[in-house]
Amino acid sequence: MAYLSDRRRIELALPAEMLDPVVRVLLARGKNADDDKCLDRVKEAIQEPFEGVEPAKRAKLQRRVTALRVELLAPYEGRPVVLTFQMLIIWLRDMIEDGALDLVEGSAFALATDDLIARVIQHEDLVLKTQKSAIKNARKLRRILEVRGYYPGRGLPQVRAA
Repeated sequence: MAYLSDRRRIELALPAEMLDPVVRVLLARGKNADDDKCLDRVKEAIQEPFEGVEPAKRAKLQRRVTALRVELLAPYEGRPVVLTFQMLIIWLRDMIEDGALDLVEGSAFALATDDLIARVIQHEDLVLKTQKSAIKNARKLRRILEVRGYYPGRGLPQVRAA
C-alpha cells in the first residue's frame, strides 16, 4: 500500500467502521453464506487501511476510529436501523461521487458496499419511508466530519436520495 497519513487511514477505515454495527443488526451471522460473507468483508475493510502499520500505532489508530464511530452514531441509538443504514449509504454514495472516497475495485469494502446497496434496492418500500430523514442526517454527518478536518476540501454537495 502507498504511503497514507494517519488521518487518511482513519478516513478510509471510518466508513466500514460506521457500517459494521448497523450491518450486524441487519444481517445475522450463520443465517446464510451471503450474510456471513458480507459481514466478513465489512470487518476486513476496517482493517485494510492499517495493513503494514506497526502494532502499537495500529492499535492507537483503530481506537481513534472506534471512538469516532461511537460518537457519531450515538445520536442514532434507538432510531430505526433502516434510517441509520440509509443515512450511511447516502453519505458513502456522495463521498464516492465527489471523490472524497475511492472504492478500490475488488477491495473488501467495495464488495461489501456493492452487496449492501443491492440489498437496499430490494427493500425500496422501507427506504422510501425514511428517505427525507436519511438525507438530512447524511448532510449533518458530512458537516460534522468536515468541521473536524476529515474529508476536507470537497465542499458539501447537494445530497440526493439513494
